[in-house]
Amino acid sequence: MTKLVLSNIFRFVVLIVLQILLLNYVSFGGYMIPFIYILAVLMLPTRLGNIPLLLIAFAAGALIDIFCNIPGFHTFSCTMMAFIRVIIGNRMLTRDDPEAVIDVPSVYTVPLQPFAMYLLVMSVVYSFTYCMLESFSFGNFWMTMLSMLLDAVGTWLLLMLSQLLISPQKK
Repeated sequence: MTKLVLSNIFRFVVLIVLQILLLNYVSFGGYMIPFIYILAVLMLPTRLGNIPLLLIAFAAGALIDIFCNIPGFHTFSCTMMAFIRVIIGNRMLTRDDPEAVIDVPSVYTVPLQPFAMYLLVMSVVYSFTYCMLESFSFGNFWMTMLSMLLDAVGTWLLLMLSQLLISPQKK
């Protein structure tokens, strides 16, 4: 249990620092910004209670907002993503066995297709919420949707690559 807590804290710190120092300055054509720090929330254990999950997501988003000088966009988006994870995310991960408990949801503890779909849905939820808050208007609806789509796909690809290349846990 202690090892699990320490590994989650380490992952949280590393991903937040990576987002703040590197990925916030990466922009592809002004439309796509990859968000790797959401992986810290998405890889929390499925048995974690709803309130701690939402508080951790809130803290992660708030840290990014504080260091990026953004008025709460990441905080709300990350908390919304965690809320959606509470509703459907755990069912997506454990659809074969609804009573299963996954210590660290990853590509090595969950079959590839459900895990990839889980990451994609959560990336779309996060990106949609973030882009709608950022534009705060329907004036440029199609440009906002393009930005959301590119953010979601870029984030999903980055999350999948990080899982396939870095995650050390094998079945």
